[in-house]
Amino acid sequence: MRELHYENQGTNTYLVYAIKEDDSVDSMSLGMLTNNKIHGLAQTLFTQMDNQKYIKFNVSAKVSVAQFFAGSVNKKRLLGVFSGIVNAMLAAEDYMLDPASIIMDMDYIFTDVSTCETDLICLPIVGTEPKQPDLGLFFHNIMFNTQFDQTENCDHVAKIINYLNVTPLFSLTDFKKLLEDVQEQKTHMVVAKVNSDSSAAEKETTAKKQPFIPRTQTVPQQKSTHPLVNNTGNGMNIPPTIKKHPEVTSSEISLFYLMQHYNKENAAAYKAQKEAKKHAAAFGKEKSPARQTPKQKKSQTTTQTDKGFGFAVPGQVAPATQTSTQPVVRQMVPAQKAVSQNTPAQTQSETDQAQQLACVQREVLQGQAANFGETTVLGGGAIGETTVLNVTQNPNKIIAPHLIRKKNNEKISLNKPVFRVGKERSYVDYFIGDNTAISRSHANFITRDGECFVVDTNSTNHTFVNGAMVQSNIETAIVNGDIIRLANEDFEFKLYK
Repeated sequence: MRELHYENQGTNTYLVYAIKEDDSVDSMSLGMLTNNKIHGLAQTLFTQMDNQKYIKFNVSAKVSVAQFFAGSVNKKRLLGVFSGIVNAMLAAEDYMLDPASIIMDMDYIFTDVSTCETDLICLPIVGTEPKQPDLGLFFHNIMFNTQFDQTENCDHVAKIINYLNVTPLFSLTDFKKLLEDVQEQKTHMVVAKVNSDSSAAEKETTAKKQPFIPRTQTVPQQKSTHPLVNNTGNGMNIPPTIKKHPEVTSSEISLFYLMQHYNKENAAAYKAQKEAKKHAAAFGKEKSPARQTPKQKKSQTTTQTDKGFGFAVPGQVAPATQTSTQPVVRQMVPAQKAVSQNTPAQTQSETDQAQQLACVQREVLQGQAANFGETTVLGGGAIGETTVLNVTQNPNKIIAPHLIRKKNNEKISLNKPVFRVGKERSYVDYFIGDNTAISRSHANFITRDGECFVVDTNSTNHTFVNGAMVQSNIETAIVNGDIIRLANEDFEFKLYK
């Protein structure tokens, strides 16, 4: 590959080749290039300074195809570049230029990001072994190394690949016809879509003229089996507080419930419930427990206390008996107001149970049984604070490259490996539409291995880092706090949050 470098002169960017002493220049081809504006080939200049001769190619305001095809490529970009290359090769034949002198390298093929017009570089230096470029292989490699836009129909990709795989001998004219057919197919699809939309609009208009007949459907109402749902449509059922039937049922009043809803009526119901239990036991409806000594009763009371409260909560299934001797963490319950005197409906054993309940409540409130409501701190820290995971503790070490636009203090996150800035909305990642001095593709910001670089993409008014203009298409390292000027507008680069 010939040694080429970029040079900025005023508002123009040139790709420059310094002619060496042992180079053989094709003077006829050089004359064709410098005296004619050949469509598809970059404008060529020949200059001499002292004894050094140069061939320069104007690539201002255009990016290389390698940059243009970075990321997702849509149909417009692909067909635009391929058509530009084919037209340039056909134009070179018309001007009797040697195809071997055209550089078929994506880094040295340039395109306009708005119109997709493409320019090739024709270097009129006669090589020792001229080699014709294999255009079929060149296009084939592009198709298999490009990521295409999956949001659109990719039939054109299949057609191009099929042609390149099946055709034994590549032909520029045949390939150009294929590209034109693919482009015309898109036009036909647009026309068909318009016709389809018109037909749909007519159907919608016809449907609006038809009278609307409402359809009603009766949905049978299903009765709920939930104990709190009122199937009569009056809302929720309130559980009864009094069970007057003498037999014991699942709706019986527990001591815990009585303590929460104490009144004379509930106390009388609870007493009647107790009498009903005794009556049922006397007539064989409930097995009578064996006689126990006071010592056994005390042991049983202790075991029940260790297992839980010993009371059935209304509407809940009684917990299974636990045989473990480990202390059980008791559930926190709201504190109840103490009863100063025993009611007539309370026996001595009931008073003991009430005292046990009060003791448990005091333990819970004092934090001796359990501790709820606090956030566990991972990795240490003060109680009650939440540690953020996966974030470096030192905020100055969090790498989050971004730009601050001085004009309006807007924060621009450089959230891609290659972040494009310019005024071509369909191409760049950050669109600048209020500054005409900015080029369509002005600069790229590259993030790699924790470092950042800025690359001027052949912009008209250039890119500056801390006041010094950077060379086009050359990666220039930038650090935290640098001032990046795009044309006449300043941006501050920040590497950390």
